[in-house]
Amino acid sequence: MEKIKSNGNGNLKSMADMEGKVIEFPVTFELKTVMTGTDIDVENKGKLVAVFDKLKIKHKYRDKKISSKGTYTSYTFEVSLSNKETMDKLYEDLKNVEGLKFAL
Repeated sequence: MEKIKSNGNGNLKSMADMEGKVIEFPVTFELKTVMTGTDIDVENKGKLVAVFDKLKIKHKYRDKKISSKGTYTSYTFEVSLSNKETMDKLYEDLKNVEGLKFAL
């Protein structure tokens, strides 16, 4: 299997880039999350950071964007994962974050 190469910011250009390839750990990438925009910003970020801290995931806050109607807020964090088990657990735990619509 071939290693995955990013476009420089930790993100793939398309899902076709994943075909026939495996992720090599440790890996650092930009995790993008979308949450309901009605909650307080500090609380939203705090919910995500709590998951990172619980799993001992190195993270750095990068960016926030608010949707045009203010319905959603997206947060970008740079995260470093040491193994696949941690990645799987991260996405499993994110499913339980109140107000989180999706994470990529």
